[in-house]
Amino acid sequence: MKTALLILLAVAVCFTMYAAGDSRNGVWTAELNTDGATLQMTLFRGNHESHRGIGRGMNNAMGIELSLATLSGLTASDVKSTAANVQFTMSRPAGAISFEGRFADGNGAGSFKFAPSEPFVKEMASLGYTSFKDDELLCFATTDFAPQTVRDLRKLGYQPSQKEILEIAIFKIDANAVREFARFGYSNLSLRELVNFRVGNVDAAYVNGMRELGYTDIPAQKLANLAILGVTPAYVRELRAAGLTNLTPQETENLRIGNITAAKIDEFKRLGYTLSPHELSEFGIQGVTPKTIAELSAMGYKNLTAHQLTEMRIFGVTPDYIRKIEASGYKAVPVEKLIKLRMSGADELMTGRR
Repeated sequence: MKTALLILLAVAVCFTMYAAGDSRNGVWTAELNTDGATLQMTLFRGNHESHRGIGRGMNNAMGIELSLATLSGLTASDVKSTAANVQFTMSRPAGAISFEGRFADGNGAGSFKFAPSEPFVKEMASLGYTSFKDDELLCFATTDFAPQTVRDLRKLGYQPSQKEILEIAIFKIDANAVREFARFGYSNLSLRELVNFRVGNVDAAYVNGMRELGYTDIPAQKLANLAILGVTPAYVRELRAAGLTNLTPQETENLRIGNITAAKIDEFKRLGYTLSPHELSEFGIQGVTPKTIAELSAMGYKNLTAHQLTEMRIFGVTPDYIRKIEASGYKAVPVEKLIKLRMSGADELMTGRR
């Protein structure tokens, strides 16, 4: 109850902030993580303008994780107390954020004020980056971005544009990250590839896990796609246990896009369908489910091929559609004719007779 009231209060104040249109002020909510040492915070900014570049279309909520050790004036006992009024600050190269509010049983809410750092703005200008908006500077502050990051990346041959600077900050792309990826075989990555590796949480453990399964020398772009989609070593092992061995990276990607799991493979087999990787991914992508197959069988459409089932789904020949055709007096229409009726639009004339 206390948590709900805190959040409701924060949201109410947030709307007032938005009306004022001041992006340097806003409200926050926070929850103590299970480690007892970090907070999961959300900052609601009072500005409707979007960031340029990657921020285009973003809303005014910013989720961040902060260590209590980086917050001056806030202790773990404050956060865990049954009721505590708090004031604390976070100082970063891009500026300082002053927080005030209230915590109760690990949950908190309140307001904040952001003061951009003029030295930071001047230093970034000396590097060729100017005209940052307040909410971009706030992003730099929450991500602990420093101008030295740009200098370090330039020494490695990178020349990030102003648009790319925000991505570098948000995804924590720095010289250490570049060297880390190079150590496990991915050197000379582009900035886009570096960002995609971060998005997919590609690290040494992920790369080594995939290599142990035989996936060696996967290009950086493909590896990032696999990781982003959730093709993990555990997922590959699951597919292998279900009988899908020697899958190519593209096949595993397609199966993941189709949300094919070992359980679904077993269900299809129980219905008499031992499918190839391509057929399984097509089933998943087009939405052919064991339930649909069973329903069609109960309606008399038995022993349909995988190709027929996929085509039926593509053209919208569903059990409901067949029932509408049957209600118009047409019984046991062959699958091929049902598909042609759907494609030609002649079904509208048929069903309109009733």
